[in-house]
Amino acid sequence: MKVRRTSTVFSLALTVLLTLSGCSLIDEKVKDCPEEITVTCSLNLNSNKDQEMDEKLGTEHDLPIREALEDYLQHVFVRSVHEVEMYFYDQRKRGKMTHEQHEIMDAGEREFEIRIPASDYRMTGAANVSAIPDVTLEGAEGNFEVLKLVQKNAKQLPTQPTAFFSARKRMTVRDQENQHYDVSFQMVNAAAALIINRDSCDVKSIRAEYAGLGDSFKILDSAFAFDNTTLIGTDEIDIVPYTGSDEDVSYETETWVYDVFWTRWKKVPLMVCGVGFPSPNVGSEVIGTYPKIWTIYLYVTMPDNTITRSEIYIGKPLQAGHLMIIKGWLTANGGFTGTPEHAPYTPDPGGPVFPPGPEPPEPPVPVNDSTVVGVSVALDWKDGITINPGL
Repeated sequence: MKVRRTSTVFSLALTVLLTLSGCSLIDEKVKDCPEEITVTCSLNLNSNKDQEMDEKLGTEHDLPIREALEDYLQHVFVRSVHEVEMYFYDQRKRGKMTHEQHEIMDAGEREFEIRIPASDYRMTGAANVSAIPDVTLEGAEGNFEVLKLVQKNAKQLPTQPTAFFSARKRMTVRDQENQHYDVSFQMVNAAAALIINRDSCDVKSIRAEYAGLGDSFKILDSAFAFDNTTLIGTDEIDIVPYTGSDEDVSYETETWVYDVFWTRWKKVPLMVCGVGFPSPNVGSEVIGTYPKIWTIYLYVTMPDNTITRSEIYIGKPLQAGHLMIIKGWLTANGGFTGTPEHAPYTPDPGGPVFPPGPEPPEPPVPVNDSTVVGVSVALDWKDGITINPGL
């Protein structure tokens, strides 16, 4: 199937309409006489989501996984926001916040009116923050330099349920003059999905946590901080494979799940996804010859109720507004690996039967996903045990 590559650029226009209006004759000489200006705020979701989907899940045989992930992410990479808040800091009053505006959106476009006195302002804003229970906007009452989005400091937090955004803009509001400003709101958080082939392993359950991601974002500097060690949880996503009769199954147009990267699946893969602040851009620790930037902890509960924990080192940054898809395999003991040994496919006796005819060609040897730069595995893991390097 020919895959058409696209890039995602979602645009939500939030228009804050402020029309020129002078003060009355009584107060037109008052220093803080409000003026009305026009401010157009656009919520721009410039994401790599479609490109990442095409590269990692781009064949027709990947459709069951892609559809499941798309369905989950529709609540993350959103096309509208619930609310928008804007704070105006007066540069002529030492950066003091002199006006704030809170509006309900629930749409892709709306118009609002704002009246503020003529002055020089630094406007900072945020959108959809109220939809993230563990993130708050702090410092709004102080100077604009301290305004930031802050994640709750905890040992572990659940995955963030949706996207939230921030914006900043210099504005000079002049007396008795029609003015217009464009403000762009950008996505702050990011998503990462881990997809696992479990053909070689019997699994009772899995869970995963992400470590090394940010915990706050300073809007003025557009800078993330990494002060805490909070683990971000993930959601497990069910994959529903295509089904069909034996006559419907063929190498070219089979309805059973197949991917040349994975070889043929005997079992439906496992998938988890988590949303949080981005990772750093560079790693502070080198694993072998590659830097480790952030980490995934994968817990696999085996049929005998023992737990295998894999510490998966990720060598690529998770960027704001982006999706990262990571693929891998479970070994027989439940450990994760990004570079499995290739074994010829042998049909599952209970699996689909191919029609009579030539055997399909052997799928190519899987290629390592270079996103994973190293893995450490602990068998029969219990909380408090140190992981020793394994793979």
